[in-house]
Amino acid sequence: MGLRALGLLPWLLALVLALAPEGRLQGPVAVLRVVDGDTVELQGLGPVRLIGIDAPESTYNHRTAGPEEVRLGLEAKAFLARLLQGLQGRKVWVELDVQERDRYRRVLAYLYLEDPRGDWIHGGRRFLQVNLELVRAGWAEPYTVPPNVRYAALYLQAAREARAKGVGMWGGGQASRPQGPAPDRKGCDPAYPTVCVPPPPPDLDCRDIPYRRFKVLPPDPHRFDRDGDGVGCE
Repeated sequence: MGLRALGLLPWLLALVLALAPEGRLQGPVAVLRVVDGDTVELQGLGPVRLIGIDAPESTYNHRTAGPEEVRLGLEAKAFLARLLQGLQGRKVWVELDVQERDRYRRVLAYLYLEDPRGDWIHGGRRFLQVNLELVRAGWAEPYTVPPNVRYAALYLQAAREARAKGVGMWGGGQASRPQGPAPDRKGCDPAYPTVCVPPPPPDLDCRDIPYRRFKVLPPDPHRFDRDGDGVGCE
């Protein structure tokens, strides 16, 4: 192989490894502001929730997010703001999935930034996918809500790598994002592995506990997960 061919090898390898959006990219659309680590406001679309990921809460409320989660949430929000540098007027491209809006009427989307370092190729140009970059940096974790499952496996693999590297909220070797004090599982129902909720009786509802958006496993004896998506007290 000649020197010229060797020089082209990294470029050819990058093309082979490149990802491609499965849906149509719409845009460019101007970013107005970052609402949270997984939500932005876009011109003409309003609040847009990033599909397939979940960042820590960045607003304190004793019933939804404690001080440690808020600290992580503010860092996730800051990372997203840096990624969307310049914010107002910065252009992104939007990819929709099967379900276009959530129960709060927010648009659900994958967002892309044109960037020569990106590993996504569309129309001969390179892009970064914002959703994936948040997971890779350790500032969001996979949160799959069918039918929007297009890149779920990609996010899961990225999260495993972020945890292994100890980046973002996984720094310091913590195994998961803090969701409330649950150091001792004695007396805690196994259906709620990330928080400590006692088994019935009595039968509890979301107003009776301080936790929000926690993992729920069958049989969910307190029926915290009303919509069956694996997340309690949303």
